[in-house]
Amino acid sequence: MFTITEKAILELKEIITGPGMPEKAGIRVFASRSGCCSGNQLGIEIADLGQGELNVKDFNGLKIVMDDATQLIADTATIDFYEDNQNPGFRVLWQKKQDGSACGCAS
Repeated sequence: MFTITEKAILELKEIITGPGMPEKAGIRVFASRSGCCSGNQLGIEIADLGQGELNVKDFNGLKIVMDDATQLIADTATIDFYEDNQNPGFRVLWQKKQDGSACGCAS
């Protein structure tokens, strides 16, 4: 099941409530090919939810948009935020599927 850590939720909420953000901002999670082990990577971007987005899910007040194909890819992923004085940021942690078909690396 796709998850987001509490730290990542707090950081993303801070970003989307900053200056210049859409009035109804959320986060779009999208998939792209050519990543670690399984060939898929996830990315995140600001979404304007005032545009009538479908498939909006709520994670402790943070609105997340994902299309159906991304939901399948992200099923075993967790978005996390790590603090590093020189290079803080978000990362995706992948859980191995029961059949062992996914890798356990971060992207």
